[in-house]
Amino acid sequence: MNEQQQRDHGVVHMIVYGCIIATFVLVVYGVFVNREITVHTNTMTADQVITVDGMAEAFVVPDTAKVSFGVTAKNRSTTVATQSVNERMQNLVDALEKTGVEKKDVKTISYTLSPEYTYTDNAQRFDGYRVSQRVEITIRDLDTVSAVLDLVNSAGVDDVSQLTFFVDDEDAVREQLRTDAIADARRKAKEIAKDLDVQLGNVVSFNEDRSGDVPRPLYAAGMRAMDEVKESAAAVIPTGENNLVTRVHVTFTIR
Repeated sequence: MNEQQQRDHGVVHMIVYGCIIATFVLVVYGVFVNREITVHTNTMTADQVITVDGMAEAFVVPDTAKVSFGVTAKNRSTTVATQSVNERMQNLVDALEKTGVEKKDVKTISYTLSPEYTYTDNAQRFDGYRVSQRVEITIRDLDTVSAVLDLVNSAGVDDVSQLTFFVDDEDAVREQLRTDAIADARRKAKEIAKDLDVQLGNVVSFNEDRSGDVPRPLYAAGMRAMDEVKESAAAVIPTGENNLVTRVHVTFTIR
């Protein structure tokens, strides 16, 4: 190979080497540039949202009440104790029907039968069996609440407790509150979008929180107080109102 050929050969090698380097640089540049754009785009997309809260509430007059009572009997014979409880309970249920309480609204919530013992001088003595039944009544006509309580108190039950007032079809009220809360959230989101000079897009997330007054029970002490005055006047029991609140958290995209 003469000197001219050597020079030509060297030039070819330099050109090929240069092309390889240039190609490598372009590939690396393209990879990193594209990666940065992708990350940046994702970040921008995640930030292009508006999150707002909406709220709706209603003051609802209760239309239903519940009250529970218990009957107890004790005897050395389980048969006698059970019969005593059954008879008293059946008489009470029959009497309740006269006040408009239907059988389907009388529900047993507990029934127990247990032996009892007395301990003296480190010795155990069998005392008998105690049978207890607790029943819950649903009162759908609130005008009869006073009459029902008077009847229960006069029937010889052992305790009456937890009179509560509530809305029977609360789900229907809650559905309307959700609709109103979402409308409130959308109105706020539109106002924010207008101020930012952007357009509101689709909903990408939604959460709902429910709260409100828990029905307040009138416990046994209150019932005993009513029992003391029932001969002079019927019990006056205000039902008041239940405050139901629904809050929603909604995230909208913007464009």
